[in-house]
Amino acid sequence: MRRARGLALGMAVSLAVGGCATTSPNQAVSDTHGIVRERAGEHVVWKADARLEGDAQRAVDTLLAGDLTLEGAVQIALLQNASVQAELEDLGVAQADWVQAGLLKNPSFGGSVRLPLASGNLPIVEADLLFGLTDLLFRGARRSIAARALEGARYRVAGAIVRHVYEVKVAFYSLLAAQQVLAMRRIVADSAETSLGLARRQHEAGTIRDLDLANEEALCAQFAVELMGAEAELVRAREGLTRLMGLFGRRVAFTAAGLLPLPPAAEPELAHIESFAVARRLDLRAARADVEVLSAALAYAKNARWLGGLDAGVAYKSETGAHFVGPGVAVELPIFDTRATAIARVEAELRKARRREEAVAVGVRSEVRELRARLAIARGVSELTGRRIVPLREKIVALSQEQYDAMQIGVFQLLAAKQQELGAYREAIEALRGYWIARAELAYRAGGGLPAAVPLAPSRPASPDRPEKPETPSAPRAKGAS
Repeated sequence: MRRARGLALGMAVSLAVGGCATTSPNQAVSDTHGIVRERAGEHVVWKADARLEGDAQRAVDTLLAGDLTLEGAVQIALLQNASVQAELEDLGVAQADWVQAGLLKNPSFGGSVRLPLASGNLPIVEADLLFGLTDLLFRGARRSIAARALEGARYRVAGAIVRHVYEVKVAFYSLLAAQQVLAMRRIVADSAETSLGLARRQHEAGTIRDLDLANEEALCAQFAVELMGAEAELVRAREGLTRLMGLFGRRVAFTAAGLLPLPPAAEPELAHIESFAVARRLDLRAARADVEVLSAALAYAKNARWLGGLDAGVAYKSETGAHFVGPGVAVELPIFDTRATAIARVEAELRKARRREEAVAVGVRSEVRELRARLAIARGVSELTGRRIVPLREKIVALSQEQYDAMQIGVFQLLAAKQQELGAYREAIEALRGYWIARAELAYRAGGGLPAAVPLAPSRPASPDRPEKPETPSAPRAKGAS
């Protein structure tokens, strides 16, 4: 992992120091790389040539050599996913627009030759070489507008990449949860098969009734169906992560080992999460850049309203053997088109951009408030399920088994207790997955990253006679009634 991340960092640094050619977006990519690194703690590389492509492929192979981690999955997605590289190409478009805005309009050359109708006269030759003065006068304004547009493009591209990082994290957590649920279902199905074999032998010996055997067979079949459902869910989760990482061929055989981690002992300081998000959200910054672009464009349209076509240069004329050279000027007369409609259009676009910026700011505040509440609830549900409900369900099954063996309860009560225990295991895994997804989404909606963490007060054990479970439940001891 460290070696692969070093390769990715080296590739990014080589881009940053490689200089910026006229139309090359290297500098814009480097700036975007810095934004992504600040927001997501990851490195993104624009694979602009074969050398960088080769370095990226070697880094991906190194990350896939062992068990895939969350950090490794994110880095592979940034190196390998074609959509990430496609987003970076938007910077090339914006960079080209910025360079184009600084270029002057090509000079225009015009001329005419008038041939005499009577013999003895010489032809009249006229020629003009004109340069656009309007382009020269407003070159700085155009470059300023394009520079703001390039800045907005950097924020949009960085925001899209940060969102991709968030989606990879969600997919990775979903994959770990699916693997845990499948492992649980396999143990349960194997246990049910063993229990059914015992029940059949007991039925042959006459120690259990036909009804008890039928219940065992139905329960075993139900567990088999649930196992197949867990297998299907694992395929879905695995392929979802594979697509986000951009893998194909032999690389799809990666392994993601491990369990979902428990919630951390400290949570972010979320009291001022709204102001934190407003200051960091990349889509809000992009919306503000749009307002700045249109504000500058409106000023440009008004200033250039009456100078939309001003050209000056040299005029040449040859008549009856004499040659004349002097200044030439061409002025567009704003008689029919006074640019009023163009200005009105920019004014409407500017009002629209301002409203959109306002809407994004309101949405940002609402989203992080919602996710702050969801995160707190998800943590509470995870702790309550894993530390209280699961131990209680295990205890209920143990007591029910004792009473069933003593013939104090029937098989239906025992089966119900075991099914509820299995449900508690599944809910504990899903609750833990929900916590990490909520945390990842809050970090994304807050602009990438979260404020500093604060320690939580220690919670009490679930009950005086049973300490809190130190691990996420993943493998129940449940088996069919016998």
